[in-house]
Amino acid sequence: MLKIRHFHIFLLAVAFCVPSLNASAQWYKDRIIQNPDRAAGVYHYYEHSGVATADAPKGYKPFYISHYGRHGSRYHQSGTTFRYAIEVLDSARNAGLLTDEGILLSRQLDTVWEEHQGMFGMLTERGKAEHQAIAGRMYDNFRQVFKGRKEVDCISSYWPRCLVSMASFTETLLKDDDDLNVHYQTGPKYLDYLSMDLWSEKYGKDCDAIVEHLKDSLINTDRFFSRMFKDPAKAYSLVEKPKELVYQTYMTGCISPNTEFRPNIFSHLTVGELVSCWIPSNSRLYYTYGISAEAGDFYAQIARPLIEDFIEKTDAALAENSDRAADLRFGHDTGLLPLIGTLGIKVNDLPADEGLHHRWQSASVHNHFANFDMIPMGSNLQMVFYRNRENDVIVRLLYNEMDATIPALKPFEGPFYKWTDLKEYLSSLIASIKEYAPVRDLATNERTGVDEVAVSVSNPY
Repeated sequence: MLKIRHFHIFLLAVAFCVPSLNASAQWYKDRIIQNPDRAAGVYHYYEHSGVATADAPKGYKPFYISHYGRHGSRYHQSGTTFRYAIEVLDSARNAGLLTDEGILLSRQLDTVWEEHQGMFGMLTERGKAEHQAIAGRMYDNFRQVFKGRKEVDCISSYWPRCLVSMASFTETLLKDDDDLNVHYQTGPKYLDYLSMDLWSEKYGKDCDAIVEHLKDSLINTDRFFSRMFKDPAKAYSLVEKPKELVYQTYMTGCISPNTEFRPNIFSHLTVGELVSCWIPSNSRLYYTYGISAEAGDFYAQIARPLIEDFIEKTDAALAENSDRAADLRFGHDTGLLPLIGTLGIKVNDLPADEGLHHRWQSASVHNHFANFDMIPMGSNLQMVFYRNRENDVIVRLLYNEMDATIPALKPFEGPFYKWTDLKEYLSSLIASIKEYAPVRDLATNERTGVDEVAVSVSNPY
């Protein structure tokens, strides 16, 4: 009975957080109006918005880069993401129920579906180009790093989209400098720290409740049905899940710009409809990986081995006679987002309300966090290390190639931090991250079922 009462209180809290789409100061809506493709959120292709402009303090020159990059643009991982919409519209087309616009939409969805066959979860050509471009700019912007040192170590998730991203990235580096000595490694043990697999039945259910409540509260189907169906009333009687039809149409539009043919599916949805579908998707990602107010303590565990790896490899690169120019990691949003959330990153060129420097409630996080800005395809963190003749080491943080800061940490100058200060901060984060009981048997890769005991230590409700 106590659990049921807490869950009711939880849902009531969510209800009060549901946004009014008529509210003012919706910077996220303005961002989507500027480029409707941004409504794709975590599926949005990489936008390079300009180079970081901060100059290094006098006497300091770059010599080493420590990096984590999400794979580039890809296909949807599963047909369940958008198959329902395809089947509903195909059936309605065969029954003569669709308008001309509905027929066009149905054919566009079919095009995306056909291109996915044999390619679910794989990198697209756009994804390859994104990593080639990021690598080219890294080399051009920090040429001194690669002229002074030649060793480049690459670690990747063993998923093909990450491996091909790594290959595309390093192919460009080697074209710029064929004297680089590039090493490659992949395997399950590397994925364990690049993107640790955490599972929580309790948090999964709570997250689903928030997302479904937002969908029910925000998504309106009337205009969509009137545009797609000749007889909307009949369509409502035949379509079992009207909101899911709109949402899966949106999800197909999210991935479409990453594909070869790129049909403009978002053109069938208004800006308001795009926003109403984006908000639940944004909240889901933030709840589970953005170090949210509800579940941040649990998911911060993902960041711990990554932070340790950054420290360990930086110390090795700082050692006398090291020839390491860069440590490059290629993984997933599920590794990078917990990392930058735990670090508390704020990107200087993004709207003032946006960032990961606070823990927000997931139902209203769209006021402070936009996944299309913070974790699009190809998103990346670069820690660029500089030193002077006295061997003082400072670090510049670049997120998606823009200068970033950690508001909780005092900088040395501008967006630059002393490595001693940053290392102390990173070490303090490691010490603060709670360790829960394991949720997998590492020998068999099976979930152990002890997760409910683990998360009960920090039940936020």
